[in-house]
Amino acid sequence: MNNEILTEYADYLLHIALYKTGNINDAEDLVQDTLLAALSYISKGKTVENPKSWLSSVLSRRFYDNLRRKYRRPTVCIDVVREQAAEDSIFENIEKTEDAEKIRRCVAMLTKNYREVIIRHYMNGESVKDIAKALDIPVNTVKSRLYTGREHIGKEFDMENYTKQSYQPETLWVGMTGQSGLNDEPFSLVGDDKIKMNLLILAYEKPVTIPELAGAIGISTAYVEPIVERLIQGELMGRTGDKVYTDFIIYTEKDNLETLDDQLKIADENYREIWEIVDRGLRELKEQDYYKAQRKSAQQKLESHFVIRTVQRSVDKIRDEVCGGLEPFSEYRQRPNGGKWYAIGNRYPDGYDQSKSRFLPYGINGEWSGGVLDFLDTKYLSLTDYDTVLCNAHELYKNGSGAKGKESALKMLYSIYADNKDAFSASDKCCIDSIDKFIETGFLSKDSGGKLVCEVPVISSKERDRHYDLTEKYCSKISEKFHDAFITVMKPMKIPSHVKSYLKWQRYDRCCNYLPMAIILMAKEDGLYLNGVEKPEAAVYMSYDK
Repeated sequence: MNNEILTEYADYLLHIALYKTGNINDAEDLVQDTLLAALSYISKGKTVENPKSWLSSVLSRRFYDNLRRKYRRPTVCIDVVREQAAEDSIFENIEKTEDAEKIRRCVAMLTKNYREVIIRHYMNGESVKDIAKALDIPVNTVKSRLYTGREHIGKEFDMENYTKQSYQPETLWVGMTGQSGLNDEPFSLVGDDKIKMNLLILAYEKPVTIPELAGAIGISTAYVEPIVERLIQGELMGRTGDKVYTDFIIYTEKDNLETLDDQLKIADENYREIWEIVDRGLRELKEQDYYKAQRKSAQQKLESHFVIRTVQRSVDKIRDEVCGGLEPFSEYRQRPNGGKWYAIGNRYPDGYDQSKSRFLPYGINGEWSGGVLDFLDTKYLSLTDYDTVLCNAHELYKNGSGAKGKESALKMLYSIYADNKDAFSASDKCCIDSIDKFIETGFLSKDSGGKLVCEVPVISSKERDRHYDLTEKYCSKISEKFHDAFITVMKPMKIPSHVKSYLKWQRYDRCCNYLPMAIILMAKEDGLYLNGVEKPEAAVYMSYDK
């Protein structure tokens, strides 16, 4: 930096000086003092990497020196320029400086250890000795934290660390496989909280410090720390040294679309032959006594469940072959609060219209079961369903909270099936208020007298086992015949090396998970499935042990 460069910043410095002093004469004097000090500094052969920032700091120091002399009282000020650094030049007249807000933001981004001593010493005026006594730590530890805190502030002051998560938060929907916790973990650990969602997104690609998270999201570290701690305790996050990381797989739109066209191509080439096998299975299902015992609408729901499970399992068998097999539930990680689950995340950008996504029609959510013990005449009662474009069954439980919402729906549905008016009257209000939705979705109907009728098939646990044996019989036939076609899309996704909490099959989920529904929808469009049926037909059933 030379004399000519110095003069280039004169107008810029005058603007700052006017803001600080409030009049032109004092501002001009302040600029002159600043330039003279700068000339003296560079005449010694020293270099300055950022002249504009450096000159601003010199001007600020000159201004506070003048104030100190004027009012004859000791103060401290922020120093963000290494060439002018002094050990305690952090906070001087912070409420009056143009940089006060930025300084406070830098302090807020410090972790508790450093933030606490900085605030006590520089903002509250406590001595190093008093801080050491109050916190029960050595004096040298206080000094070390003050020094490290100042270093962090100096590095952060001129940096804009905010990411788009601070002003354009993304959406992260957390799902799981396994058994949720007593408080509906992992769903309840995140819920609809955009802050938690975006902290998990920011810590996914690589481990980061909590101040880095706070800086990226634009929230003080003091507020971020307890949120991160709860996510760590809930085991959605992990810790390594002073850094934290998200410890479950997060799928992006790119993951969803990467092999979609390949899956649609395989479905188009093979769905007719696949359906010949499915149709044989449906004919055998219709011969079962548990099927014949159902109302017509309930029979269609058993057919839907058979179709979706059979086709999906046929694809999953090849996926399991490639990934090395499924981990048995007994080996699932035990989670806090009674859970045994592995979380799965789906990430969407701000403003994303999922209804327009190419992959949405081909998604299958489930098979999801929820159960209750000792309800009415049952020892154990469960409700099992799939959520697809043919019937958005899971929408029915959103008035509750995840699994708890499903349990409430189960009790209400079985109360109606068993014609137990007292149990129905005791149903959760959220279910009673949603009766019309249950009717629209085909779970309920009304007879000619206006009485509610349960349209969900109800089968015993032994009948359920026979039903599943039937699906396994025909999915094996499909997977054997179309093995070579299905295996062509089985490619694992790359995940960050620090992510350890996942099942092997989850790496292969997006490469083949749209293939089953693509086959079913093409069969439906061709008149091979649900021909002439326009209303929703959920893939759902209730099963019981008595």
